[in-house]
Amino acid sequence: MDAGQDMSAHSGSSAVVSAIHASLAAFDMHSVQPEQIVEAREFAAALIGGENVRPETIAWVQERTGAALFLAYEDGRLTGVWAAVLLTEAGVRACMDDSFNALNPDIAHVAEKGEEPAGAYAWGIGGSTKESAKRVVRFGAYLFQNPLAHLPCFARPVTPAGARLVIERFNFQRVPGSTTGLVWTPPHGVRTEAAK
Repeated sequence: MDAGQDMSAHSGSSAVVSAIHASLAAFDMHSVQPEQIVEAREFAAALIGGENVRPETIAWVQERTGAALFLAYEDGRLTGVWAAVLLTEAGVRACMDDSFNALNPDIAHVAEKGEEPAGAYAWGIGGSTKESAKRVVRFGAYLFQNPLAHLPCFARPVTPAGARLVIERFNFQRVPGSTTGLVWTPPHGVRTEAAK
């Protein structure tokens, strides 16, 4: 299998999921495989801290959406993660009313890979090296500006660096009335093609 390709990125995926997968090689990112989920979760927990999603939750969201967790490697070592939940209309509403449970999402809030998502929730972005941190940030910026630009996108940063990233770099703003630190960026563009 070529770098950046993924067995779950086959026909039957939504245009958004297909565009995300088509962009992986341009950023040297890789879709998580089932046997990598525990390591990726432990890596993210050590890097980001706070409460973290269980590996079983990551696995079912990855299986359902086809595009939940992407990894960066340097010299064969895991050095970066980018994770998100593609949302249904109900998931977007749950974010807007501050009831979306990021640690244990309701299945009704998570889009299936064959349906066009109504929004996205950034689970976590991080890198343990300068190069990988830059790579996952560039990947996230590309996704927010291209395949996800026509969707509302949400996040709940848990670190000061994460808050600076989403607010200063990705132009997120506080969700009105949120008491949990939820931020968002409304739809700001049209869906574009994958990175060349």
